[in-house]
Amino acid sequence: MTRRIPTLALAVLVPTLGLSTGCFDTFLDSLNERSGVVDVFTTSQSTPDEAGNMASRNGKQLMFTNNMGWNVFINEGFVTTSAVTLLACDGERFDVDMYWGALAEDLSTTADADLAGVGGVQAHSGTYCDMLVEYGPADESDDPVALGTTVYLTGSAVKGNQHVDFVWTSDIELDVTVDISDVEGGEPFSISREQYVSKKLTVTKAYNHFFDGVDFNEPISQADIDDLLTDSLRSFTSAFEGAS
Repeated sequence: MTRRIPTLALAVLVPTLGLSTGCFDTFLDSLNERSGVVDVFTTSQSTPDEAGNMASRNGKQLMFTNNMGWNVFINEGFVTTSAVTLLACDGERFDVDMYWGALAEDLSTTADADLAGVGGVQAHSGTYCDMLVEYGPADESDDPVALGTTVYLTGSAVKGNQHVDFVWTSDIELDVTVDISDVEGGEPFSISREQYVSKKLTVTKAYNHFFDGVDFNEPISQADIDDLLTDSLRSFTSAFEGAS
């Protein structure tokens, strides 16, 4: 009696036998690959001034001293994050699905306090060494003053008997690569093959450094403002694991 092999078994067996050793290993890796959800948040914080003093607040108003001795008061402040991408250590990219598109973060709400949810992404298991944070103009915002701006800051600066009011607006667009290769106890941000709950990453920037080197007695051009904000966001955007 001739024994017949079921057609379905042949369909599975033939391509498997045709795989080279390297291809077969890749095939097995793909079967074992898992993914996990990463929720991304944004916030802002201050860093100590040269005397070790931290920023404070009066209601929604942020108060700190810049490195030129000016007491700076921010009455309104917005910074817009337009996109975020997770970059795996092997080079694979995962774009975060932005919940509301470009997010104009209200600094008076998030500074040294709460977080704003940016978006989420389903990413493969593995390690992640960087995240790409893109800043750009807001196309939607609950506050109309933020529309069309990447950074909006209004307030005043005081030094002795000098008082200067300011309104800074900028529509700069820039990409900032943030190192996350040591955010988990000195190890890269990771998603395990058994990742059953979402992980969280928070992007933060130091708002008091926007005014580094600024003498409010001197005229400040739009180009100067753009350069100051660009340098600050590039130098003082960072990230941490978690949402607290």
